[in-house]
Amino acid sequence: MSSIGKKIRLSQMFNPESDNAIIVAMDHGAVLGPIPGIVDPKATVEMLAAGKPDTFFMPNGIAKLVSPSFVKHHIPFMLSIDTCVEMGPEPDYFMLSDSVMHALQLGASGVSMHVMVGAEKTSDMLKGLAKVAEDCDNLGMPLMAIMYPTGFENNEAVEHVKWAVRIGAELGADIVKSHYTGTVEGFTEVTESCPVPVMLSGGPISDDPKDFLQVMKDVMDAGGRGCAVGRNLWQYREPLKMLDAIKAIVHKGASVEEALTFVK
Repeated sequence: MSSIGKKIRLSQMFNPESDNAIIVAMDHGAVLGPIPGIVDPKATVEMLAAGKPDTFFMPNGIAKLVSPSFVKHHIPFMLSIDTCVEMGPEPDYFMLSDSVMHALQLGASGVSMHVMVGAEKTSDMLKGLAKVAEDCDNLGMPLMAIMYPTGFENNEAVEHVKWAVRIGAELGADIVKSHYTGTVEGFTEVTESCPVPVMLSGGPISDDPKDFLQVMKDVMDAGGRGCAVGRNLWQYREPLKMLDAIKAIVHKGASVEEALTFVK
């Protein structure tokens, strides 16, 4: 029966027309601190939820704070169940900080967690991912694995990204999120070698919105299934306009030029 629950919850997070997803990432507070855009997470979520992204993800403390917006706007959310602290002694180690059962109790439609592939404690993070995947199967919860190569000369190289996302799929993730590899051809290798949906990780905000929207378009052309983006959305000067631009590409197949009309 848990497989039915997982299918239902996954369907809640993907647009029924495009079968793609725009996921708002808001798990930055513990990792990077209260950076611009999420100083007041309650206000940020209420603003963006009105624009109808497909889902959000964040730790439990913020999820509990902003849950009225999810109810009001009928938006599902995933619970981020791990964290790291860049100001601490292990900036590339994501430790489990929550559980799948707690996510279920809070009404989440899924959970997310990271693996920094290549970091000193890669094995510990992979063990955590495997255990969480088992818990998700038992409880009918989708799992998004955020798979980041780290410590390499080029962490966005195709060979590193496609291997990292494949590890996530092999260990039981239902969705994976990772870096853009720089070209449509390269990212096509990533999506074609991964049996579960691959989402773009937005990263730091781009100086020019056209640059980010071009990456978004490239990812979709390469077989990506959407994005899990934070700073390029809620740090943009007009987040709702950027959300509309992303929706045009992810859900409508718009060109970059068409999407730019929403942010000019």
